Amino acid sequence: MADKPLDVLNKSLKSPVIVRIRGGREFRGILEGYDIHMNLLLSDAEEITDDFRRDARGEILIRGDNVVYVSPTLSPEREHSEELRGGSGDKAKRKREAGGKKGESSW
Repeated sequence: MADKPLDVLNKSLKSPVIVRIRGGREFRGILEGYDIHMNLLLSDAEEITDDFRRDARGEILIRGDNVVYVSPTLSPEREHSEELRGGSGDKAKRKREAGGKKGESSW
């Protein structure tokens, strides 16, 4: 049986998440808590802007009726180490590992 939305939030406690709210703003932080209205408490929160700047906000409370989605994510430290290891952003490397040549389509 599929998880309910609050079950997914419970699994994400004490983990980094990205939260998008109405108006298109996005925040990344550690999910510290939530309630049945999906009000969210984030610590070490930062606002992510279109030009990839990150504005530190500290601890924030997001009202549940403004939440568009909550997505689990890597912590900034793990994200950086993934990039250094040629992680998820290296499409050409993944294609080579899969046996395809550069410029070849796998479709």
